[in-house]
Amino acid sequence: MVNTNNPESLMKRASTKEKKLERREAIIERARTWITDRSFEEIRLADLARELGVVKGTLYLYFPTKQDLFASVLMEEMEAWWASLSAAPAGALGTDLAASLARRGLLLRLLSSLHMSIEPGLTPGGLRTLKTWFLGFAERAAADLEKRYEGLQGRGFQFLLGVYALAIGVSQLAFPPENVRAFIAREETLKPFQVDFSDFLAVSIDAFYRGTRAPPS
Repeated sequence: MVNTNNPESLMKRASTKEKKLERREAIIERARTWITDRSFEEIRLADLARELGVVKGTLYLYFPTKQDLFASVLMEEMEAWWASLSAAPAGALGTDLAASLARRGLLLRLLSSLHMSIEPGLTPGGLRTLKTWFLGFAERAAADLEKRYEGLQGRGFQFLLGVYALAIGVSQLAFPPENVRAFIAREETLKPFQVDFSDFLAVSIDAFYRGTRAPPS
């Protein structure tokens, strides 16, 4: 494995396919922590390269744009989220999905920025990779949902797209920019806009589920 805490390890040229995959994962792992504390707008690959102790050219070989890097982190975060959810016993659908997403702050940030900020800046190859992966992920996750929850047979894919849209929308309400959050907190009349992500999303998913599930035969 590449030692992600050792810049010299990152700088050594990867000579095999396995080494290149290790290098790529090392960059993603370091970048995941690095981007958690920064807004996407202020992040530059040149700054990240300095943080990692590599030359810019090395980083660009793996991620030509910062959006390509964000997309790679997003895919790994999505896979980790679904693996964690699938390993847990099935309970109430809305609560299951909302609680599992609430524990994935970075994933929610990436999803909220995906269509407006990340996808427009992807390279053509990066966009194809992301969309192809997303389709495969959604098909696998939809099949899991249909097995775990009654009444979703044949409806899992559309239901998952609805949950996706709900999660993005609720996260925008629950986690506004800091100046907006502080303003709402100060104004008593604006208290209705203080939304609890897990509770609001769970109720929304359950309502969507009731409207989506197949009627009893």
